[in-house]
Amino acid sequence: MDKDKDYVSIDFKKLADSLRARHFVDLIRLCLRPPNRNDTKRQADSENAPSITKLHLSGVKFEVAASDKNLLDITFNNGILKIPKLTISNMTLHLLRNLQIFEDLHCTINNINQFNTILNRLLSDSKDVELLTQNGVIVSRILDSEGVSTFFRQLNRDARVQQSDFYYSGLVKHLQKHCKSRCHKLKANLKQDYFNTPWAYISFGAAAFILILTFIQAVCSIIGLI
Repeated sequence: MDKDKDYVSIDFKKLADSLRARHFVDLIRLCLRPPNRNDTKRQADSENAPSITKLHLSGVKFEVAASDKNLLDITFNNGILKIPKLTISNMTLHLLRNLQIFEDLHCTINNINQFNTILNRLLSDSKDVELLTQNGVIVSRILDSEGVSTFFRQLNRDARVQQSDFYYSGLVKHLQKHCKSRCHKLKANLKQDYFNTPWAYISFGAAAFILILTFIQAVCSIIGLI
């Protein structure tokens, strides 16, 4: 059991909710309630989050959120997408399925359904999972990258999202805006294609230095002829 102890991050300060929990699954759901946000009004394209690969090509960096962060609290600031660590184990798979089913049957607020929906968009294929795995965000103990992507795709097929609110609407809006910026794409392309190693920076600096010296020499030659 110790092996899987980090499969979710539960805020135990919310354990007082156990007094009104209808089921053990409901207790976990209440403990996993994310913090309130003021940008959850659902837009026409609220669920169309760019994939992790597309975000990477736009220069977005991926980091593991602080260990005390709620599992559902995904944030984006200053070009950095912070996602709480998600360890994929048998317990994780069963828990997410059971939480989604419980919400569908008994709840009007469906945070787990929305979490599964946003992850399905972000992890559209195995390459997205691999990027987050490389950055330590996803640790899968039982599935390969394709399996993780397929799992969230299956959950999303049955996901039920509220018509008026989508918890990640503001997040999606900011991610879409970042991806549409040509400046971010250009910077990312230069860094990934030409400045992806320390030697690339050294070579660029040396070339720039030689160019400056050549320019100074040409100016001095012109002045000498006057």
